[in-house]
Amino acid sequence: MFEYVIWDFGGTLFDTYPAATRVFREVLSKFGVIAKEEEILEKLKESTIKAATYFSNKYRLKEGLIENFYTIENHLEPDKQPPFKSAREVCLQINRNGGNNFLFSHRSNYSMTKLLSYYNMIDLFSEIVSSDNGFARKPDPQAIMYIIDKYDLDHERVITIGDREIDIESGRRAGIATCLFNPGGSITSTRADYVIDSLEQLPSILQVCNRFKGCGDTND
Repeated sequence: MFEYVIWDFGGTLFDTYPAATRVFREVLSKFGVIAKEEEILEKLKESTIKAATYFSNKYRLKEGLIENFYTIENHLEPDKQPPFKSAREVCLQINRNGGNNFLFSHRSNYSMTKLLSYYNMIDLFSEIVSSDNGFARKPDPQAIMYIIDKYDLDHERVITIGDREIDIESGRRAGIATCLFNPGGSITSTRADYVIDSLEQLPSILQVCNRFKGCGDTND
């Protein structure tokens, strides 16, 4: 049974891609570039850094693209970046079952805590590891190993969930189980141990569904 879940944030716990795509397109327009949202989304799903590098090289842009993007994204209203369906309920039930939720993302601590507080989810996480911590970026397992070592977690009881292959590779390098969250089915090939298209499917993977009351239908 998996007791400890290390979550990715954007695209996994929170539905951030629609807003991020619009912001990235807005920033590109300031540089005189008109790009299709489909192309932007495809690159963002690889990583924000890769998206910035791709468009900077393609259009020979000056520095400042990624900085402009983060500045605007950090000030978006929370209702533009809601949690995925049942995200709060699943995290709550993991805690009720005696487990722990952790967050590891390249986003800033400010942007994550703002959204988590707004949606009454911040107390569901034992620790939030952000870009502020200074760990190597995914797929490097450094941040995951930090969480495992700090809380003395049993590797066999830890699973990480993310929506990109860099999330999966990070978990594999750390020697823990991995789960790909693939709601749109856009990823057709993965090295993940498990694949889900809805967070409501996660409890069955954690093997605690029979101990849930409705597996995400709590009214709390």
